[in-house]
Amino acid sequence: MKVCNRGRLPGIVLLLITLVLSGGFASGGAEGASGSDLSVDFWTAPNQGQFDFWSAKAEAFNQAGVQVEGKSVYVNVQMMPETPSSEAGIQNALATGVAPAASENINRGFAATLAASGRVYELSDIPEFQAVVQARQMESILPGWAIDGGQYVIPLYANAMGYHWNVQGLKALGFDEDVPRTVAEIRTLITRFYERRQALKEQGISHLFIRPQLLRPEWWWDRWFDFQMQYLAFSEGGDWVSGDRITLDPGITEEVFEYFGMFGQSLQTAEDWTAFEMDTVPVVFQVSAPWDIPKYEAAGKVYGFGGDYVYGPPIVKQALDQPYTFADSKGIVFYKGGNISDLDHQGILAFISWVLTGERGAQTDIDWVKTTGMLPVRGDLLENPAFESIIASNPAYAYQAEVMPYAVPAMAHEKMVDIQTALGEKGLTPYIQSIMNSTSLNPADAAPFVHDAFEAMKREGELR
Repeated sequence: MKVCNRGRLPGIVLLLITLVLSGGFASGGAEGASGSDLSVDFWTAPNQGQFDFWSAKAEAFNQAGVQVEGKSVYVNVQMMPETPSSEAGIQNALATGVAPAASENINRGFAATLAASGRVYELSDIPEFQAVVQARQMESILPGWAIDGGQYVIPLYANAMGYHWNVQGLKALGFDEDVPRTVAEIRTLITRFYERRQALKEQGISHLFIRPQLLRPEWWWDRWFDFQMQYLAFSEGGDWVSGDRITLDPGITEEVFEYFGMFGQSLQTAEDWTAFEMDTVPVVFQVSAPWDIPKYEAAGKVYGFGGDYVYGPPIVKQALDQPYTFADSKGIVFYKGGNISDLDHQGILAFISWVLTGERGAQTDIDWVKTTGMLPVRGDLLENPAFESIIASNPAYAYQAEVMPYAVPAMAHEKMVDIQTALGEKGLTPYIQSIMNSTSLNPADAAPFVHDAFEAMKREGELR
């Protein structure tokens, strides 16, 4: 329970009065909007960088005097709630009549939930959506975002997940020119880690792999970044769920569990979110993605084998296998019903189209990369001259652009949260707990844990 600080109540009351008088809670909260104008709300991810990005775009739009049905449109930007989750905050806003006209930060799985509820627009026939698709050359990308044959999301960005490697740790283990890519190479890495453990400790390296999230089944979203990433690599792009059927292969699921199980004592499960920013990095690798690039640049870290860190793809079983991976992909949806009028919808469409198309479109995406470190979803990243300097500025971006075609977004199922929670709660986390003291490259049989996970996923996801 949170305890109220009584000393702060007068200030809170004053803030509430100020917000009410200024229209801060209402749809008309955009600065500069009058009664004859149209004010619409746009929610960003609960992230300061993304909030600042969208606030700047909204300010420019608000000054442009764009009109819909004779009304000047003003966009009010707010962060979406973060606690208990962004998804819960959006659902609560829809239920209580305070939803924005649109928001970013929506993955394909949650979009499926919203589509099933009838609270988001299907976009296929909307001219503004078609203009964005054409401007960003996303025609070949959209099939991966389809939900029951419809399009409900404007894809905004995609992060192809992979591994972040400590170059000094790799070199200490005999990997001087390339990262491990196969299960056989990971087995070699683990063997050398135990053989050289004391020498590594003297260098400040205590563990091989850091992944505390493996012990947190309630962090369902992290199953994208560990289990699903490795499952996609081992299965070369296999599905998790299709319709009302669970399509995971039990045998490959066991292989993924046992892959993580191989790390045993070399796995760090204590939380340390700044390990790779330290002067001496205490682990050899972690799961990572481009959103961390600005953080490492700020810490003075240099990308490349001549520097401090490199990215590598998920581990595959055989050298010639294609390293499919999970795409941490999110986009924009447009809410409907409740407090959102048709005119609100037209106003927010005008804003998104203004930002993402025309001569501003490419610059918007360049600004996005500079602010967030994440590549936009575009079909022309490697061909469009506008992005040459961005890609050349950091080889990590070039790696991302190269692997993007093999990055698969989240499942499109309205019970995604329940399914992914069940896999961790009844399968992956108990299995990891069972091997924490192991130093064997042949850890305990994962079959019983996989069986329990499948039963739980079927039950919680109403799957067969």
